[in-house]
Amino acid sequence: MQMNTIKKDYHLTQEMIDRYGEINGDNDIIHYDVEYARDRGFKAPIAHGLMVQGYASALGAEKYGAEWFTRGEIEVKFVGPLYPDETITVEIDDEGRLNVAAGERTCIVGTARLRDAG
Repeated sequence: MQMNTIKKDYHLTQEMIDRYGEINGDNDIIHYDVEYARDRGFKAPIAHGLMVQGYASALGAEKYGAEWFTRGEIEVKFVGPLYPDETITVEIDDEGRLNVAAGERTCIVGTARLRDAG
């Protein structure tokens, strides 16, 4: 099965972050309050890590097709914050290496691949 590197851009908004928090019940104000986030060293509220990981998982399904739902696995490491009003690029290369970046700033690294059948 030949695979290709695949990538997709997403524009994050505060509304998306707010709605995700409503759905999953994450009420940590680091995601919503500008002053609180700045007091903790961030330039703005930060996006939910699992929200962004969801974009990576969706890209895994796009890359690997239906097999993703039975054999797919994803492993990520959060290495930097993502902020509202940023466009992020989610990429999975031919080896399954996963990268999420906001411009030149890498924010998530990991792998998205299919487990061996068996």
